[in-house]
Amino acid sequence: MKRLSVLWTKDKVRSECRFHGNSDPLVAIVSFSSTTCTEGSIFIAVEGLHADGHAYIPEAIERGAVVVVHSARLARYQSDILYIRHPNPRRIASLFAHALALPLPQSILGVTGTDGKSTTCEFLWKLLNDLGIRCGLLSTVSFDDGTGHRISPYRQSTPEVPELYAFLRACSENGLSTVVLEATSHGLSDTGARLADISFAGAVYTSLTSEHLEFHKSLEQYIEAKMNLARQVAAGGWIVLPKTFPYRGWVASASPSDVPLYLHALDEDHDGTALCAATLESSLESRSITVSTPTDDPATVRLPYGPSCFSENALGAMLAAHLVTRQPLANIAAVANTFGRVPGRFEIVRTNEPCTILIDFAHTADAFERLFSHVRSSHPEGRLVAVFGAAGERDSSKRLPMGRAAGRWCDVVFLTDEDPRKENAAQILADLQQGIESAQTSTRIIRIHDRRCAIRSALDLCDRVEDVLLLLGKGHESSIQYPDGPQPWNERKVVEELLAQRSPANA
Repeated sequence: MKRLSVLWTKDKVRSECRFHGNSDPLVAIVSFSSTTCTEGSIFIAVEGLHADGHAYIPEAIERGAVVVVHSARLARYQSDILYIRHPNPRRIASLFAHALALPLPQSILGVTGTDGKSTTCEFLWKLLNDLGIRCGLLSTVSFDDGTGHRISPYRQSTPEVPELYAFLRACSENGLSTVVLEATSHGLSDTGARLADISFAGAVYTSLTSEHLEFHKSLEQYIEAKMNLARQVAAGGWIVLPKTFPYRGWVASASPSDVPLYLHALDEDHDGTALCAATLESSLESRSITVSTPTDDPATVRLPYGPSCFSENALGAMLAAHLVTRQPLANIAAVANTFGRVPGRFEIVRTNEPCTILIDFAHTADAFERLFSHVRSSHPEGRLVAVFGAAGERDSSKRLPMGRAAGRWCDVVFLTDEDPRKENAAQILADLQQGIESAQTSTRIIRIHDRRCAIRSALDLCDRVEDVLLLLGKGHESSIQYPDGPQPWNERKVVEELLAQRSPANA
């Protein structure tokens, strides 16, 4: 436990608060849920989408909370409790959780972007570990706190501060000095504030297109949130990004003046790049590239992904690893040649079916364009069949462009539920259908809300060798969010079960 007074590490944040009570209690944990409060808890009362944390303050105190952080005016105060009022309680939560978790790993590397974050994190984690730096990992897919690489237990890519700092503290206690951390726009935003008190040793940007506007309200606010990663890179740090990054000027303006930007490029003009690559050959499943730096001899890398976006992710990870380890390109390329596949990322389901079945987490128009164009170039004679939906209670502005991308490239689209939550599922599919129809092509549209049934119908349709079936949006995820709560889901397992049901042995 620590005295609350030692947690105030930033005077500016404290000056924004109003206090009721003069105590300096011993505190142990930060909690957003009254049910997890114990003796010495700091309860963070947040006004959420479906519940208001202020209503649970009495229960939190009953369970042991000694500090309450809130934004709304309260009707009553207990004399033995310290109340801290701030317009954004999450900002206080971050400050306190950070101070309680110290000491943290010395070198935290942040990876952000609209698409490609998790794959880049996985690549960078493997590179650093195989090059001799024990490294932690927290991504949408996986985590490693020093006790082994495994599936992430968190629904959120950047979890709330109690879980985030428990992870970072565990990394430190397990002897890790370096951690690769997926930094989402929610976590980086001033509102979410989960990463507000982390000083990054380096940053990697992947791509940046419109996303999460239900939260950020505008594209500019979304970009500004992403720029907080650049702002929080410490002196002596670095930033890696593609030469084609559309907001490079924003990154340069946001980053400290003594933090350099390092660029990489794939099949582009190499001027000004620290790492460049050219495609030697590509297929649906893989791509071979030759990589070089201004000071290293070229090396060849064969990646287990065909789409160019995965090669760009690999280049970002390789350049970051070079900056961390200062090892020659040949060593880095040798590890890159051992990259495996990340669950739910262009994952090929091996079957006896004539068609090719792919599972991918893609859920933006830009990701759709990249995947569809690559598949079409690899299978020009086959039918491209896609099964996807869109998340409910999330950015609805992306549905039209997602549908339009599918309409441009796909022969058949099965629209189905992804995570409808409490939004009208029929309206979600109608929004997507409008986008498909706006492409003014002959794409066939089939609407089946039940995702298992939609996949079954798509499998029945894909009966030709050149056909490719893309199951999009769920990837590695283990549940579908319905109005009455989450239901277990495993996209790959569902495909395997459906195929087993119609195999000759089960006929």
